[in-house]
Amino acid sequence: MDREEAVNRKFPTVYRGLDEQEVRAHLRNMQEEIDRRDEKIRQLEGMLDEKEENLNSFRNVETSINEAILTAQRAGDEAKRTAQARAEEIIRAAEAERERVVDEGLARARHIANQTEDMKRQSKIFRARFKMLVEAQLDLLKSDDWDYLLDFDKNLEHRVEDLEAVEKKQDE
Repeated sequence: MDREEAVNRKFPTVYRGLDEQEVRAHLRNMQEEIDRRDEKIRQLEGMLDEKEENLNSFRNVETSINEAILTAQRAGDEAKRTAQARAEEIIRAAEAERERVVDEGLARARHIANQTEDMKRQSKIFRARFKMLVEAQLDLLKSDDWDYLLDFDKNLEHRVEDLEAVEKKQDE
C-alpha cells in the first residue's frame, strides 16, 4: 500500500466507532512520519552509496598501493641481485688483477735477482782481471828495467862503449 492510499482511505462508520477526523489526523501524522523516514532512508542510502563508492575507491587505492609495493619490492630485489652480481664481478676482476700484479712482481723480482747475480759474477771477474793488471803493473814497476831507464846517462856511456867494442870487432 502506498502513502496516498493510506491517507485517502475511507473507513466505514459504525455506531460508537472511531472518529474519522481523528483517524485521518493520525494517518496524516503517520504519513508525515513515513515521509520523514523515507527521506531519512534515501539520505542513508545516498550516504551508503557514497560510502560504498569511497570504499571501492579505497579498495582500488589499496590494490594500487599493494601492486606498487610489490613492484617496488621486485625492483629492489632485482637491484639487490644486480648489485650482488656486480660486486662479485668486481671481486673476481680485483682478484685476477691481484694475481696478475703478484705474478708480474715475482717475475720482476726474479729478473732483478738474476741481474744482481750476473753483476756479482761480472764484478768478481772484473776485480780478478783488474787485480792481475795492477799486479802486472806493480811487477813492471819492481823490475830492473826501470832502474836501467832511470840511470840513462850511465847506461848511455856503457852503450857507447859497447857499440865501439862491437864496431872494433867488426873492423877486425
